[in-house]
Formats: sequence, C-alpha cells, structure tokens
Amino acid sequence: MRELVYLGLAVASSGGVAVTLKAAEQREISRAPLLALNYLVCTLTVLAWGGWWAAGDNSLGVWGLGSLIGLLYVVSLWLFQRAIEAEGLALSTTLMRLSAALPTLGSLLIFGEKAALIQLAGISLAFLSLPLAGRKPIRPGSFGNEAVPGLGWGLALFAVYGITDFMFKIQAELIPGTDPQGFMTGIFITAFVLTLPGLIRAGRPDGRTLFWGTVLGTTNMLATFFWIEVLAVTPGSVAYPTLGIGVIAVSTTAGLVVWREKLRPANWIFLGLACLAVVLIHGG
Repeated sequence: MRELVYLGLAVASSGGVAVTLKAAEQREISRAPLLALNYLVCTLTVLAWGGWWAAGDNSLGVWGLGSLIGLLYVVSLWLFQRAIEAEGLALSTTLMRLSAALPTLGSLLIFGEKAALIQLAGISLAFLSLPLAGRKPIRPGSFGNEAVPGLGWGLALFAVYGITDFMFKIQAELIPGTDPQGFMTGIFITAFVLTLPGLIRAGRPDGRTLFWGTVLGTTNMLATFFWIEVLAVTPGSVAYPTLGIGVIAVSTTAGLVVWREKLRPANWIFLGLACLAVVLIHGG
C-alpha cells in the first residue's frame, strides 16, 4: 500500500511540474525569474531538510557531479518550457519521459550492462517514434520550415533530459553511498546560482511570478522527494514505466481538457508508441 501511495504522489507532483510550466507559459510569466524562484524554493527546502549538514561530507567528486547535474537541470527545465511553447504540453512531456532510452543505452555501452531483447526493442522503438512527435509533419525538402524548429526544441529536451538521468547512474556506479540530501544540496544550490543573474536582471518579481515560481519549486522538490521514496521501496522495472506513463497521462489529459491542445493523428500514434517504448525499456 505504501508503495502505491508514494508512486501516486510521485506521478502527481511530477505531473504538477509540467502543468505549472504550461500555466506559467499561458500567463506569459517571464522565464528567467520563474526558474530562479523555483530553484530558490528547492534550495531552501533541501537545506531545511538537513541537506546543509549532509553536504559538508560531500567529496569533490560529489560536488562536481552535483554541480553538473544542477546545470543540466536548468537547461532541461528551460528546454521543457520552450518545447511546451512550440509543441504543447502533451508532446513535450512525452518526449521528456521517452528520454529513458538514453540512460539505458548509456548503461549498456559504458558500464557493460546486459540488456534483454525487450529492452533493445524499446530503445529502437523510442528512436523510431521521434519523427511522429512534431505538431506539423516533416516532409522531404521541408527543412527550414516551421515544423523543424518546433520539433527541434523537443528533441533537444529529449537529449538533455536523458543525459541528466544518466548522470544519476554515474553517481550510483562511481560514487556509491552518497548521502541523497547532501547530493541534492549541491544540485539545487548550483541551479539557483546559475539562474540568479536572470532574477537580478528582471528586477523585483511581481506577485504572479512569485506565486508560480513558488508553486513550481514546491512541485519540483516534492517530485524529487517522492521519487527517492519510490525507488527505496519499489523495483525500478516497475517504478520507471509507471511514473513515465502516469506523467504522460496527467500531462496529456491536462493539455487536451484544460488548454484544448490539438494533436494530429501521427501524434496519437507517437503517444502510444512512446508509452510502449517506456514499458519495454524498463521491462528487462
């Protein structure tokens, strides 16, 4: 029962991050202060959680990897917001979750893990489905038209988010036993420092920016916390596909019902193939 509760909360909070970004984009909230306030909330929360003391025991390797992930977090969230603007909430979230193919592939190539045939099929399906993810079809000779830049944001998100996920695999393999609170302290402090100049340039944030930045930071931190709890009590082969498909379902429903996003037939095929790919990737 506890596993289901944690998994449900992880799906809800991760979906909340996506929905909050879409809501902020619809209200034309400035991107730079929104991200900075989000990471300020995350940093203050993890420090209050005891991260400051745990971070004191971090090695240079842990700080370095945490700082790199913090940078990738900032880039991922920025790309996610740009992808939502170009491709909509449903497709952007699906591309982000489909990026599980990259850390799985990295584990096979770099750490020599063995893959079941079902995982290789999932990785292949993930890459084969990508051309169907654009809001507009890409036809021969269409490079340079409006379809390509739009899909480009989603593909960049796919790549960067997948690399970010793989960094956690590197930590688990090369720096095992790292305290998660101390590790997250390095991640969120770096992310806040990197986004702070944007907040300073924007000047004092208005009430709307403060509100949505706080909501984004709260959902972001809760998503991280509940995901750690899920992985502590649930096998990854169950947790990863359930979270991925759950977040895709939440975001797709919100995009279609709340914001009336339009999907072409190829996009529906992409959503179905992406969900199948996520299941197959973690099915081994």
